[in-house]
Amino acid sequence: MDFSLLYFVNRETVDASREYQLLFDTAEFADRNGFTAVWLPERHFHPFGGAYPNPALAAAALAARTRRVRLRAGSVVVPLHDPLSVVEDWSFVDNVSRGRVDLALATGWNPDDFALAPERYATRREYTFEALDEIKDLWAGKKVKRRNGLGEEVELSTYPRPVQPEPRLWFTCSSNPESFEEAGARGLNVLTALLFQSTDELAASIASYRAARERNGHDPATGVVTLMLHTFVGESDAVAKELVRGPFTDYLLSSIDLWKTRWSDLGRSHPGRLAKVAFERYFHRAALFGSVERCTAFARDLRAAGVDEIASLVDFGVADSDVLSMLPRLDEVRLNLRTAAAGTRS
Repeated sequence: MDFSLLYFVNRETVDASREYQLLFDTAEFADRNGFTAVWLPERHFHPFGGAYPNPALAAAALAARTRRVRLRAGSVVVPLHDPLSVVEDWSFVDNVSRGRVDLALATGWNPDDFALAPERYATRREYTFEALDEIKDLWAGKKVKRRNGLGEEVELSTYPRPVQPEPRLWFTCSSNPESFEEAGARGLNVLTALLFQSTDELAASIASYRAARERNGHDPATGVVTLMLHTFVGESDAVAKELVRGPFTDYLLSSIDLWKTRWSDLGRSHPGRLAKVAFERYFHRAALFGSVERCTAFARDLRAAGVDEIASLVDFGVADSDVLSMLPRLDEVRLNLRTAAAGTRS
């Protein structure tokens, strides 16, 4: 199982000079210690995740600070962009990083984000898959047709040319089994989470994904399923729970007004009680919280369910110093999984 880091900070800027220091420090740790990738999100107009309005900008900053770790969009909200700008931005990062870019593509869901492209909200899913083909073509050096400022039809290529001949692509799925099947049918990898699905439901969706790959001529064993998990590996279960309870509860509360637009049941629940129940759910079965032993056991269960990679969300509000001191324990979990896999192969 691969391990990577993922970011979705919630905070108002209180110290601009240190706003991204945790990102830099944790990414450099990942780069030095054999983690597979770092994932950068796209968020707009809200403090929940809003430190990352363009993942390519964050990836470009990390490209100059790292040497081997993959730099991944997690995710580009495709309907908010023209494929031309997606490929231009990420080709630049591919050059600076010497070919370390991967892309996860998302349809988007928050209506306010679509202030950038209101005409695409209703057809955002269809637009995403149409744009996917253009992104592939542009990355490969092909031209696409557009109308210029004079109303003339022109054929355009993007520059700079990327280092990699083609990017590895993920499709971001929430809990809809049909999305997993669509990703499988198109030969895409999957980026998902346990926000609104159980481990058993995820295992069923992964099975559907593998079957869809096979039905459509793709090797069912080669698609990568990456699972985002909020992560804090503590010295013990009790220490971890105590450290994350306050920050993570605040983190959950900060996002409720966003999720109401998609899950109307949230609006009928008292926020404090909802956050308390959600915290217990996450701690026991939907996050990588606890001791090295507990987190290793959960990761093994996820691997048995079909997960290929854990993307650890580390910037949900725990003090930066505690996050940094946690990282060697997360690395222990990663190495435990690697040792177990090596033992199975032998």
